[in-house]
Amino acid sequence: MPNVFDLLEDEWRHLRHDRLAARRLADVRQVAGGARTLVEVEDFVRSAPPEDNDAVLLALVSRACVESGTVSGGDAVAARVLLQLLLPGTRNLARRWWALGDPDERAAAAVAAVYDRIRSYPLARRPGRIAANVLMDAARTLRRAVPPAALTLSADPVVDLLIAGGLDPSDGDASPHPSLELAELLMEAVDAEVIDAADAELIARSRIAGHRVADIARHRGAGARTLWDRRHRAERALITTHPWTWRQETAV
Repeated sequence: MPNVFDLLEDEWRHLRHDRLAARRLADVRQVAGGARTLVEVEDFVRSAPPEDNDAVLLALVSRACVESGTVSGGDAVAARVLLQLLLPGTRNLARRWWALGDPDERAAAAVAAVYDRIRSYPLARRPGRIAANVLMDAARTLRRAVPPAALTLSADPVVDLLIAGGLDPSDGDASPHPSLELAELLMEAVDAEVIDAADAELIARSRIAGHRVADIARHRGAGARTLWDRRHRAERALITTHPWTWRQETAV
């Protein structure tokens, strides 16, 4: 059964060729290098330098957010196009927030959080770095949606670090934080099926967030020795596939 991401991609295959929608977003097309269609707008954003990319996203969110103060404020077409352009980041949120349920539930929650933030974006206060701001705000919304009983040990440690520690991986002017690099390595390992999501969370909780293995075991209803052994096997698998990177990250 298709999830919300599949449905959005299917809808986009039709919308991206919709001439009426493209004419409606004439100002956005102009910012996107004079694009003639939504296909060209998408291609421009995917390949443009960060400043040009952000200019297009700003034009879209200016039309999409309800409180923009413009005549076109609350434009549903602009909101839908911006959601599509932010879909890669939205997929990442859904993949990381294990505490929100099964993959379909996480997908629905992530899309809803991103779309709602697009429509309520605080344009006057944050008129730049649109993608990073929307996704960060959506991450906060997802964190609040985690059941209280699961929040301490099942919420995403990567987003916790971003919010609580003021770290922003989209900031090209700063060196990546070692904890964020380790978290990204774990996500890549899960995607490549080197380790599973539960073991990645175990490593993140104990190595990044600093939770005691005994506490994690008590939360999961497992034995501490079992989790120690699982973490050891998972880390051995990471060493085999990413020997240099793994040693560098865990040495910090």
